[in-house]
Amino acid sequence: MKTKHLRGIILLGTLVLACLLVIQLYWFRKAFDVAEKQFDHSVQIALRKVADSVSKDAEIRKMSSNFFFVTTNSQLNDQELDSLLRNEFSKRSLSIDYELGVYNAADDTLVYGHYVEATRRLEAEKEQYKRSLAEKNFAVYFPKKQSYVAAQLDVWIFSTIILLLMMGFFAYAIASLLRERKFAELKSDFINNMTHEFKTPVTNIRIAGEILQNKIQDQGTQVYVNILLKENERLRQKIDQVLSGASIEYMKRPVLEAMDIHRLIEDCAEAFQLKIRERNGTIRLEFQAGQVSILGDKDLLLQAITNVIDNAEKYSLESPHILVRTRDHGDQIEIDVIDNGIGIAPQHRSKVFDKFFRVTSGNIHNVKGFGLGLSFVKGVVQAHRGHVNLLSELNKGTEVQIILPKV
Repeated sequence: MKTKHLRGIILLGTLVLACLLVIQLYWFRKAFDVAEKQFDHSVQIALRKVADSVSKDAEIRKMSSNFFFVTTNSQLNDQELDSLLRNEFSKRSLSIDYELGVYNAADDTLVYGHYVEATRRLEAEKEQYKRSLAEKNFAVYFPKKQSYVAAQLDVWIFSTIILLLMMGFFAYAIASLLRERKFAELKSDFINNMTHEFKTPVTNIRIAGEILQNKIQDQGTQVYVNILLKENERLRQKIDQVLSGASIEYMKRPVLEAMDIHRLIEDCAEAFQLKIRERNGTIRLEFQAGQVSILGDKDLLLQAITNVIDNAEKYSLESPHILVRTRDHGDQIEIDVIDNGIGIAPQHRSKVFDKFFRVTSGNIHNVKGFGLGLSFVKGVVQAHRGHVNLLSELNKGTEVQIILPKV
């Protein structure tokens, strides 16, 4: 993924989550205000019921968010007032602690104060209370009102916590993505920097082997020289596979030139003629496309088509019979490589283009490789604004379709 695209995704995701958090907090505040108004309404109704039972001209005033003052200017029995309040709050399911204060109407001095827990049971009062002839007012204070109202919004609190957790997971995922991206870049840079270090000794070994092959006449020694050259070539191919798999990630744009795709396919097929003939197989070319000129990077396309044919040969356990066919596909050209190999099971078809993925039989790899061939093919074709399809049936063969735009 390109750096600017990654930054765009991070910025967009952060912006979306920030907007969601702002909206969540806005509606949480709205819901809290509604719940608080409902609480105040219930409290005022309860206080009105109590006040009307002791005075005809009582006045209820909300002095602050959690403090209510009731002016009665009437004679009040302190304990009876306490009992009335608890009864009215219980009727309206106001299970909340409160403090009751009774004041002399003349000088606003506190003559009775009592803290009432929400869980206190209503019990019959056995003690006889004396009535004071002085006129009194009373006030009710709710010290835990904010937490009580917030507790009524359990769904909103839960959804807010979930949103915060989601933001935390998003931040963790982004941090992990950036860390993995850094490691991937270090790995690819290491592989690219080792290109010269690997290829130079391999090339020198090949040159020295060819010189020995030409100078040594002894047949016994020639056998060992041939083994040396054969294994050197095998090592070179493996190095090219690894390097091609790493370099495709950093291929910003292929070097495009007009080419004859049929000529390119013929060059690819020619390299496999001897190997397939030794296995009593055939490779057949069937060119049906009319327009064969495309714009592409010759080296990359040559390697990509070679990889597909190489897979077709390797995964044909019996005599390989391979058909390479071209067809017109609208303003595109379709290249089909069809084999009679072992095929691919349905559960593996969507993964064969993943890097390092290889179809295996248990823990045994019947065919050697790194799982980079088709990943490289997909990268090259996408770099040429084309796409790759795969059709396969287990034990009946595989067809790989490469579709590229024409000139």
